Amino acid sequence: MSFSSHSAIISAFGKEFAKKGIVPLEFHRYLIDTQDKRTQGDYSIDNERQLSDDDVSILIEQSKLFIQ
Repeated sequence: MSFSSHSAIISAFGKEFAKKGIVPLEFHRYLIDTQDKRTQGDYSIDNERQLSDDDVSILIEQSKLFIQ
């Protein structure tokens, strides 16, 4: 498989792994949410849209579950 964007990888993950029941569906949601937060953190110039400590803590916990 070859992909040209993060969104294409996330979409394929959902199709090939989550929807087939190889991994829990929530892991696909974790990837979608994490990509949204990454974009927000990287490109937001509005202080109200910056990631909070709580946002980051949730992403870290989700990442730990994903890796396990």
